[in-house]
Amino acid sequence: MHFQGINMRKFILLFTSAIVISLAHSSALGQSVNVQPSTVSSAAPTVLEAQELLQSGKVDEAIKALTALTGKSSTDRQTYYLLGLAYYKKNDHVRAVEHLSVALKQTPETSREYRPIVQTLGLSHYILGHVKEAVPYLEQAVHWSPDSAEMAYALGIGYIQTHAPDKSREAFARMFKLQPDSAPAYLINAQMMVRQQFEEFAEKELRKALELDPKLPQANFMLGELAIFRAQIDFGIDLLQKEIAVNPAFGMAYYRLGEAYTRQLKWDESIAPLQKSIWLNPYFSGPYIVLGKVYLKKADMMNAESMLRRALQMDPNNYSGHHVLAQVLQQSNRAEEAKQEFETAERLRTLSDKKP
Repeated sequence: MHFQGINMRKFILLFTSAIVISLAHSSALGQSVNVQPSTVSSAAPTVLEAQELLQSGKVDEAIKALTALTGKSSTDRQTYYLLGLAYYKKNDHVRAVEHLSVALKQTPETSREYRPIVQTLGLSHYILGHVKEAVPYLEQAVHWSPDSAEMAYALGIGYIQTHAPDKSREAFARMFKLQPDSAPAYLINAQMMVRQQFEEFAEKELRKALELDPKLPQANFMLGELAIFRAQIDFGIDLLQKEIAVNPAFGMAYYRLGEAYTRQLKWDESIAPLQKSIWLNPYFSGPYIVLGKVYLKKADMMNAESMLRRALQMDPNNYSGHHVLAQVLQQSNRAEEAKQEFETAERLRTLSDKKP
C-alpha cells in the first residue's frame, strides 16, 4: 500500500528484511549459531576442527572441511547440522535449508541439537519467503521461547501471509503483552497487516478495535489513511477529524488532514493542520514539504522557500523537497539555482529507482 509521503511498501519491506536478516547474527539466535560441544565430543577430530573454525568465524574453511565429511555415517548428523549453521551464517539460506532438513530427519527430539535446528530452519524458510513451510517450525520455536520478540514477530507475519488473522493477533498480543481479544491487539494486528499489504484484513481488524473501544487512539487515523488511499477523500477527512478529537496531540493526524485538503485543492484549509503538525513535531520533514507546495500554489514564494529549506535541512535526500524547491526558485526567476535543484532531484530519483 502506498500512502503519499510514507512510501510504505518499499520502506516496510526493507525494514522487515533488515530485522529478519539481523536475527542471523543476534544473541536471540544463540542456540542456532553456537554449536553445543558435548554433542560432538566423541566425533572424529576433523568434525571438532570444523566446529572450532565455525565458532572462530572462519566459515568458508569450516564448510570446506565439513563438505569432505558428508556421507560418513559416524558423523553424518553433526556434519549436516554444522553445514546448515555455516551456510546460515553466510546468509546462504537455500543451502542452510538443504542441510538442516537432512540433519533434522536424523536428529531425535531429545537431542540438544534439535531445537536450534528447528529454529534456524524456520527462520531460513522465512527469509527465503517460504512462509507456509516456515510457520510450523516457528510455532515450535515460539512454544520453546515464548518471550522471544523476534520469534513472535516472525510467526505473526507468517500467519498474516498465510491468511490466519486470529493467529497473527495472538502472536502479536503475546509479543506486546496484550490480551488477544482486546482493542489494542486488534489495532497492532492491523498495523502489521498494512505493512504486509493486507489492507482488507486490516480494515476489519480496525473496525473491530473501534467496536471494542470507540476512543482508541490511531484506529480512526489508520482507517482515514486507507480511505484516502482509495480516493475516498471526504470520508478520509472525516475519519482524521475523529482521530484528532480523541487524540489531539497526534501530529501525524494533522499532517494527513492537511495533505488531504491539498488533494482537494483546498490550499487555505490545509495550512492550519500542517502548521499544527509542525508545532507538535518540528523534526519531521513531511509537513514542511507539503506546506511548501501550498505556499507555492498561493504564490507566496518567500514562505515556500523557507519551509522547503527547513525540510531539506532535516532530510537532505528528499526528492520531493528538492523538486518543489526547484519550482519555487524557477518561479522566483532564479534560474541557475533552480537548475541545480532540478539536477539534485533527478539524481535522487534515479538513485531511488535503482534501489531494490
